[in-house]
Amino acid sequence: MIFRSGQTTDYQFEIFKKFSSHDAYPEAEKWLGMLRSIDDVIQAEITGDLRRGKSTVGSIEIAAAAQNSESVITSVLGLEGYMDVEEATPDTLRLLLTSGIQLIIRFSKLIQFGSLLQFTTGSPAHNELLENRGESLNLSYQSGRLEKNGALVEFETEGSLYSALGLPLIPPELREGENELETPHSLNTSHLIAQTDIKSDLHVHTDFSDGKDSVEEMVCGALIRNLSAIAITDHSPSMLYRRYSDDSYLLEQHEVIDQLRKKYSTHITILKGIEADILPNGAIDLSAAMLKKMDIVVASLHVELDQPREEITARLIRAIENPFVDIIGHPGGRLYPMADITDLDWDKIFRAAAYNQVALEINSHKSHPLFEDEKVRQAVALGVPIALDSDSHSTAMLDQSRFGISIARRAGLSSDQVINTWSPNHLQLWLKAHRKSTAAER
Repeated sequence: MIFRSGQTTDYQFEIFKKFSSHDAYPEAEKWLGMLRSIDDVIQAEITGDLRRGKSTVGSIEIAAAAQNSESVITSVLGLEGYMDVEEATPDTLRLLLTSGIQLIIRFSKLIQFGSLLQFTTGSPAHNELLENRGESLNLSYQSGRLEKNGALVEFETEGSLYSALGLPLIPPELREGENELETPHSLNTSHLIAQTDIKSDLHVHTDFSDGKDSVEEMVCGALIRNLSAIAITDHSPSMLYRRYSDDSYLLEQHEVIDQLRKKYSTHITILKGIEADILPNGAIDLSAAMLKKMDIVVASLHVELDQPREEITARLIRAIENPFVDIIGHPGGRLYPMADITDLDWDKIFRAAAYNQVALEINSHKSHPLFEDEKVRQAVALGVPIALDSDSHSTAMLDQSRFGISIARRAGLSSDQVINTWSPNHLQLWLKAHRKSTAAER
């Protein structure tokens, strides 16, 4: 069997592909569940761009090991949720789903499932690296097939295929054809950050601003997800001028938080925070007196994102240098529902953040995937702290931090490189030390 891939070369502007992974992943999980419920399916996994943790995708891909793929295809075609059958062969089923996204299911026997999963997960560039690696070992690797002395070698698991090539199992998020094979044994792949490493969410919204749920509901949502700290960071007044005439609502919220701290004192740390707006001149839209009352300050760009490069870079650096700012929220702009991408001098931003020890945020919201893996790697290399937050506007959205985890893993981050993995005590000490040191320098 020759595995065929629907993957295409990655382009510079792939962020403008039609589908956000936030939309595609739930649909992929739904179809994966239905596929696994079919008797002839032995094993099935999401693969392709989604498995590599990309923020935008062109299709949903699933690899399946089946006893009888034709029987499985018949069962799938009896399901609801698709508009058209674009291809149906014993190897591949392509459907156009009612959501408008393409679903591609590829089939193999169980003994070849590792080869299928590896090939359909790896980017074309990564698979080319494996092909070159095979040649150096007098092995032939092409289109997911590994041959030794002209005989096909079959792999039930991905790990056994990589092992045959003298490699450790490369995490899916790192299979982009960059330098993952140059020093594979020093990748610390077992230490890549995972969802279970996250102990805090430092950017969430409640019904005090544009969130759906109350402060207590968000706290309980964090508890259900085994978080040990949460920062309530509703928007500042300039974003809520239609609702509030001043910032007194924040004092009201602080009273609520004080009550909840007593109620949940042994369960979770609740931080008083704000997502302050960075005004067009780089100032923060809250008084120093109010900022002093905050345990944590996230500062974000929301308006006039089309300023010239020098101007908006200087604007963001001024915010970074503000002694009260701890985290820059979703640097880079907004992709959904519109494309407002800030033209920043990223090198200057990274150096300013590193010097001031202000964290840059991997934001897990669908609208903000623009501080992506390549930029994260560059920032960390210069000593920039990294935050990873959900930017939740409801309790259900607390789960979307998994999309930020994908960005962090694609950047090769370990857990200790993200401040959200720290214990509440460590986090609070860092916040206090940062506040003291920045204030002392000014």
